[in-house]
Amino acid sequence: MLITPFTPVPATGDAFVGRQGLVRNLRGRIARGEPLAVIGGPKLGKTSLVRTALHGLPDRTVIEVDLGADPSPRFDVDPGSIMVLENLDGVADSAIAPLLARVSTARPAGLVVTGGHRLRTVLGRSGTLAGVSFRVFPLSVLLDGETRRLIGRDTSPSPATWTGNHPYLTKLLLHYVEAEGCPRTLDDAVAAGRRQWGSFVQRLAADVGEGPERRLLSYLIERGRPVNPALAQSDTGIRDIKAVADTLAYLGVISRWIRNEEATLFAGCRLLNDSIMTV
Repeated sequence: MLITPFTPVPATGDAFVGRQGLVRNLRGRIARGEPLAVIGGPKLGKTSLVRTALHGLPDRTVIEVDLGADPSPRFDVDPGSIMVLENLDGVADSAIAPLLARVSTARPAGLVVTGGHRLRTVLGRSGTLAGVSFRVFPLSVLLDGETRRLIGRDTSPSPATWTGNHPYLTKLLLHYVEAEGCPRTLDDAVAAGRRQWGSFVQRLAADVGEGPERRLLSYLIERGRPVNPALAQSDTGIRDIKAVADTLAYLGVISRWIRNEEATLFAGCRLLNDSIMTV
């Protein structure tokens, strides 16, 4: 049976699951006019998060520009509007500062930018770019409880054992489990959705690269359980373990949480892990 491919769309309203504390934090800061930068890997939910936060500010005009689709768009800035520049790292480095300067000069009521690891690198430790000081909000995968709410029903084994709490991969896998009202096993769903999830995890693997990030990820995959960062640093010899773990967490390929009052790193996405270990 031919299954309609999964088409991801930003989730807002009742469809938005989890991250409620972050939504309230963003909404309050946007209302106060603080420039914000939401950082995260592909399909981690940046657009959904920002739109959900903005939904609570109905009295504000929002101008949303996707720079990933058009890195040289023409648009006017309303001084009373909230500007949202999505995928700012779709713009060449030399063009980012002039673009932000132009927007800032128009004095919008708020400014929100989104992007991935490249944007985080451009912002640097200060979070300041083109004279604008951004409050940086890094995204990562969902918490265990949030993923359970996203799944919405009991499954054994859980899709999270395949997707590592990644919101896009979880939704994709659920689509193929439940497609056309004909429930499938997880193994069948993985096989049916291979064309979509395969290309996505290949992109993630390419973004990980061949440096210390790949070394840490391979180590965590081999361990197969949550690992304390200090132990990971000792075992791998990676000096700046936090920066390397930051990159992997921003990409959404590992989780980094406090479990049983202990900081841990965990590579729980079997779809990605199997791809990485077979290269």
